[in-house]
Amino acid sequence: MSQRFFSTSVTGLSQISLDQAKEHEQFLNKWYDPKLLQSLKLAEGAVDPLHYHEKKRSDSKAPDLINYNTYAKLPWEETMKNPLSMEDRLRLADKVSGGARAGTREIAQGLAKLTGLSETYISKLTVRPLLVKKVVNQTKKGKIQSMYAMVVVGDKNGMVGLGEGKSRENARVALKQAHWNAVKNMVHVPRYEDRTILGSIDHRFHAVKLFLRSAPSGFGLKVNHNIFEICQCAGIKDLGGKVYKSRNSMNVAKAFIEAISKQKTLEELAVARGKKVVDLRKAYYSA
Repeated sequence: MSQRFFSTSVTGLSQISLDQAKEHEQFLNKWYDPKLLQSLKLAEGAVDPLHYHEKKRSDSKAPDLINYNTYAKLPWEETMKNPLSMEDRLRLADKVSGGARAGTREIAQGLAKLTGLSETYISKLTVRPLLVKKVVNQTKKGKIQSMYAMVVVGDKNGMVGLGEGKSRENARVALKQAHWNAVKNMVHVPRYEDRTILGSIDHRFHAVKLFLRSAPSGFGLKVNHNIFEICQCAGIKDLGGKVYKSRNSMNVAKAFIEAISKQKTLEELAVARGKKVVDLRKAYYSA
């Protein structure tokens, strides 16, 4: 520790001789002007010598700020929060923060005004994404990437729709657009006993060949995976079928929707042939 030569207190004068103080003052006169030297005398005279000489070196390298910093001595002002009880910890939060539920609500409100369907009906529709992929379009300006999505919706009671969506932002926007278009494209699918199709269907759509056949009760859905999802949305429970040649997911889905929506009901066939349709089971068992 360096000695203080300009202390004006009695303790400082007793420890340091006047000759040493004058000698030190003459030494400082070579480097400092009189005004700055006078300010040094006043600054050292304002410090209590006891506080200065009783200081010792600390073993720690960190400064002992808690004794000089008034902010460190302030009490803790933030209130302590009570911990959650066990019941609250096990209780799941029933909320969706701007996710699928909020998006479905917006779609239902917009489509209710456009189609005339109720918001409750649209929000309760079964939605299944069939295909989500990235598409790259090569132009003279370079490669332009975008997202493509195909979605099927249905009420499991004969109404089904297929929609496509594209977006350069992300897949979520493409799925939202596809969902919107699918609800707009909903059509009625005639079903036999509300479980299967009316007879066998041979349909061709571009390079896709579909061979569908009705099935008895309890047969299940033994079809292509894309057709399986559409059948679940449409309410078809029993169906068998094969897909030949191209198995492109987009064309298979479009081919199946086109095939089942163009079925002719028994009443339409009877009117076209000029015949009367009689249910033999009802006629036999009612007699």
